[in-house]
Amino acid sequence: VIGTAPHAPRPSWLPTNGTGQANVEPNSWSISLENWVRFVDACMATYTWNILAKTKGERNLNMYDISVHFVKPWTKGTGCSIACLMDDNQGPVDLMVSHAWAGSVIESLNSIKTITTMYLVPKETRIFFDTVCLYQAEDGTVGGLSIPEQLTLKPFQTIIHKKPQRGMFIIHTTISEVYERLWCVHEADEAIEAMIEIYGAFDPASWNAKALKSIVTSFSTESAECQGESDKDMLTNLVNDRGGFDRLDSIVRDVRQQSITDLEAVNLFEQLFSMSISSVDPFHNLEV
Repeated sequence: VIGTAPHAPRPSWLPTNGTGQANVEPNSWSISLENWVRFVDACMATYTWNILAKTKGERNLNMYDISVHFVKPWTKGTGCSIACLMDDNQGPVDLMVSHAWAGSVIESLNSIKTITTMYLVPKETRIFFDTVCLYQAEDGTVGGLSIPEQLTLKPFQTIIHKKPQRGMFIIHTTISEVYERLWCVHEADEAIEAMIEIYGAFDPASWNAKALKSIVTSFSTESAECQGESDKDMLTNLVNDRGGFDRLDSIVRDVRQQSITDLEAVNLFEQLFSMSISSVDPFHNLEV
């Protein structure tokens, strides 16, 4: 369910034009970790966000809310994604982020911040995060592309098979099972095929070992859904041609098992230094 709220004023620092989605190679549909955090912070600083949070509960705001209330109105008529507007010289993707659109924005933000501290990923690292790296407005603007036109260019497959040097991180949030979304299953399938590293990303403040253990086995990639029967058939056939869904389930279980170990490391850090890992924030000087 997408919340309703007043129009969000556009940030004065966000450019009103850029290169245009059609003029950038899909492998460079990227945004820096720093700019991703800056954009989400800008959304959260609005009265619109406050109203949505009161209506739905802040932790329940998801990427559908971000797209409808912030991404689409702030990019409409530009032909550019948020990523394209924020960086006129986009470079190749260094790190692929896989996530569910129904996942919590707050938990996703904390997951992204945790990636920088736990895995020592620099804030300049260029990521692909489809909500902000695809042009979402669907308004026919010259230089922009429709969602079907963008998907025809196979950005997920293209980026993953270019072997981003920092691999793929799968964001897990407590309000949505990421592998209920067939496109996320497809991303995992492509990552396995391309033999890149796969990591679990999570908000340490939202998960404990018991909760993570509960999702190690309580999922089935084969039951994932997506909009459009043709997309579902295409993605399902791809997975089956490469060995089937059981193979994917096994890899995902391993990734989630590793996340439990990572959480134990976070807990040890917090006990030793008497501070939460989320307070180690390389993004604190960003202008919103």
